[in-house]
Amino acid sequence: MKILQRSRPERLIWENKNSGVTVQVWEKEDRRELRFGNHIMQSVFSTVKPDYLVLPYTRFMLLGLLFCTEPKTVLHLGLGGGSLPRWLHKEFPHIQQTIIEQNSAVIDAARRFFEFPLDKRLSVMQADATQIITKLKLKYDLIFLDAYGEYGPPEEVTRTDFLQNLSNCLNTGGWLVGNLWTITGNFMERREQWKSTFTQLFQARANQKGNIILFASPNSKVLDMRTFQEISKNLHKRHKVDFHKMWRKLEVVI
Repeated sequence: MKILQRSRPERLIWENKNSGVTVQVWEKEDRRELRFGNHIMQSVFSTVKPDYLVLPYTRFMLLGLLFCTEPKTVLHLGLGGGSLPRWLHKEFPHIQQTIIEQNSAVIDAARRFFEFPLDKRLSVMQADATQIITKLKLKYDLIFLDAYGEYGPPEEVTRTDFLQNLSNCLNTGGWLVGNLWTITGNFMERREQWKSTFTQLFQARANQKGNIILFASPNSKVLDMRTFQEISKNLHKRHKVDFHKMWRKLEVVI
């Protein structure tokens, strides 16, 4: 007869205060969580399945591959535990990724506790994205905007002029993918900014009470939903992520 044991409580295994932000790594059971001094999970890493994207919103951000199935250059704004760039690094052997992260403690945590790879195909820049974005020389197939602080995104990354700068960094046919919170009270306003900046805008609700992912492009060439369905089947077979289920949440923002 098995003796039922209580699950192991979480424990703080690392903490660093940087630029007024408390960066923490918590461990419980078979996972680690990156937090900013509160209970909001900024990133979650499975120690038994390191390649699995634990948080649903990160998997939904991968729907950007519907629009660009073979990205060669990718820009990430915000590192967290590095879940998305780590997954792309493994799945696309020739991809070149640039990550801009302002907080050095976050970069340290990702490398020490979240198995973020050290590789020439992954360039991590410690910088303020709003200050450096206009100085970038490279153009990108996909840009992932997931920059958050303790309780939401910095105001600077929500402005229309910053979105326009991101648009200017896209290759022809490139797409911007953004993680937006619905609980901050300004989701509708932010979505309108995206709509006014880009020619095409799609969205997908990643969960019931938090994250809606936006997909935007300055280009006018539109794919129909039947095409997305076929692409999602192929992505599902190749990457073992349930794209075929997720794409059904995709809708055009009118």
